[in-house]
Amino acid sequence: MRGKLVYPYSDELLDYEFSKTHPLKPDRLRLTHDLSQRLGLLDLTTNIKPTLPTREELEIYHDPEYIDAVEECQDASCRNIRYGLGIADNPSFPGLYEAARRYVGATLDGMRSIIDGASNAFVISGGLHHAQRSEASGFCIFNDIVIAIMHLLKEKECRVLYYDFDAHHGDGVQNAFYRSKNVLTISVHQSGKTLFPGTGNVFENGAGEGEGFSVNIPLSVGSGNPELIRSFDEIVVPLIESYRPNLLVTQLGVDGHYMDPLAHLAYTSHGYEYVIRKLKHMSEDICDIGWLAVGGGGYHVTNVARLWSLFLSLMLDVEVPYQIPQGFLEACEGIDYSKCPLTMRDEQDVMQLYTPREHVEKDLDRVLERVKELVFPFHGL
Repeated sequence: MRGKLVYPYSDELLDYEFSKTHPLKPDRLRLTHDLSQRLGLLDLTTNIKPTLPTREELEIYHDPEYIDAVEECQDASCRNIRYGLGIADNPSFPGLYEAARRYVGATLDGMRSIIDGASNAFVISGGLHHAQRSEASGFCIFNDIVIAIMHLLKEKECRVLYYDFDAHHGDGVQNAFYRSKNVLTISVHQSGKTLFPGTGNVFENGAGEGEGFSVNIPLSVGSGNPELIRSFDEIVVPLIESYRPNLLVTQLGVDGHYMDPLAHLAYTSHGYEYVIRKLKHMSEDICDIGWLAVGGGGYHVTNVARLWSLFLSLMLDVEVPYQIPQGFLEACEGIDYSKCPLTMRDEQDVMQLYTPREHVEKDLDRVLERVKELVFPFHGL
């Protein structure tokens, strides 16, 4: 029997803070940990303090010159446009190198724990899916996901399926494995026509040996639960069943939620819950190594804490109360958000406000049909 879910966390992770006004706020992690603790969820996990990866572990993916540039950017005045450092999305700050390394370390620790026998891991600090081999991008300095997957592939001959439902395209992970058939990447995201990073077209489906092993489902503005669920049932489920990965890796960014300030999708907790429950069952049935879940985007701080705590409860198969604990709400006082959720799940009638328009449904019909034409033949579907 495999061990308990692993939850890498320490307050040192909160040092990853670009600035007080930057959207990626470390309070996302602090409040998620606090709420999960108040709900008694962390008592059911193995909590570990993230370690710092070695230089060699960073170089399994990132170029040495880029790592040097990050290490040299140690104050707010540093600006290195060539490597995407010191710009608006990725400002430099004191301790940048160590903070970015620790994020990698947390995800690597989760992966190592799974290799050593843990059933799965949830790394809330992970999910920096935009970082490229030689460039910081979209708030991401080092790509913890790619490094962790490459570490596994170095240790074991296996197949990995990466599924990403962040509102933004998982471009860094896709690029890293674009010519590989050992990692099948699937990204469901708001179309690059209307949102950073501008990639993730349905025609980006891999190259060389990896042709057919990169899958993109770009969604129209206003897409909600029906689109998330349809794309999962019609594309993701058949691919998991046909590919039969040894390890499932999921990026669980929640900036597709209707309350998020940076994207334009309309998911609710019910759509997410449908997907997470199915992922749990499928990973248990198919993935003999396990399931590595990481965080990702999400910029309404208290909503992130609520949803990631809900996801953890689903991974643990534990029911949570209807109301968010009053003590947590008091701990959130002073945080600048006017619509803080009061319940662990969205009210059912909220879903009705975001019934997809006809053009959203038709756009999805075309996307899913094209994905099936381009990708399914490579998987016997």
